[in-house]
Amino acid sequence: MAPLLSIDNLRTYFFLDEGTVRAVDGVHLEIPQGKTVAIVGESGCGKSVTAFSILRLISPPGQIVSGQIVLHGEGNDVILTDLEDEGTAIRQIRGKEISMIFQEPMTSLSPVHAVGDQIMEAVRLHTQMKKSEAKAHAIRMMERVGIPNAPARFNQYPHEMSGGLRQRAIIAMALSCQPSLLIADEPTTALDVTIQAQILELMRDLQAEFGMSILLITHDLGIVAEMADRVAVMYLGRIVEEANVEQIFTQPQHPYTRALLQSIPGRGVQPGGRLKVIAGSVPDPFQRISGCPFHPRCEEAIPEMCDQGDPPGSVEILPRQRTACMVRREYHTSLR
Repeated sequence: MAPLLSIDNLRTYFFLDEGTVRAVDGVHLEIPQGKTVAIVGESGCGKSVTAFSILRLISPPGQIVSGQIVLHGEGNDVILTDLEDEGTAIRQIRGKEISMIFQEPMTSLSPVHAVGDQIMEAVRLHTQMKKSEAKAHAIRMMERVGIPNAPARFNQYPHEMSGGLRQRAIIAMALSCQPSLLIADEPTTALDVTIQAQILELMRDLQAEFGMSILLITHDLGIVAEMADRVAVMYLGRIVEEANVEQIFTQPQHPYTRALLQSIPGRGVQPGGRLKVIAGSVPDPFQRISGCPFHPRCEEAIPEMCDQGDPPGSVEILPRQRTACMVRREYHTSLR
């Protein structure tokens, strides 16, 4: 399927007094039209920075140092990395072609403006609607995402709403202009299980209705199994494995992917046994590791192979399944 968004060798670094943090360090990723791609990994692996890079929301001392992000349109591709951070072109794309659900709705909404006014502002920014038309459209979107008594809720402030209603308001704002791509950064954080299920069902329904693509950022593999078509597993700013969701859960190739799956309660442990954890911890962000970045924590690492040279590039181990693992690459090569 044709990609809606392509990311090629993206590198986003933060230049601090203590050193350079390579938050995103050579990411390749495609998001197909009308599909859901999930990015998973531990905290600090570069998931959110990848999303902010797409929208050109990286603030100093952060900087996109290389790579290309392309938004594919009907005969009109836009290279997002060539646009000015706060230029007119990227501001027209944010909220219209690409929208984002941020991680925490309480801090994403202005506390001094009514929720409905904030949704209406997004509509008026990207359309030619008059104020009355934009208000009616905002109320319809609030009703569409399941906010009860939307006309009255329109005038409420964020602190007057529950977490679930605030998240629905954020989704209404993000979808008010029917974007081609929705970036959902931990969309169910801090929500209870019942509300989480409702939000995920809502996102699936709206995706089917609008035909949009979704980039889902999460650390919850249960959400990935429920929502995603393809999965990209990130570690230390790199995608170490990419595959269809069925392949990730049934035949993971990278040791880090397998370790993540084994840490799920009920999957990687026998009844009554201890939950398996990934050995060690994520390295210091200023540290530059030779060889595979996961090798200090990997149970399958081979000395003088996994700890040498540059980080391995990904290779296609199985159809539509790419893995950046030196051991798997050597094994795959030996079978040819």
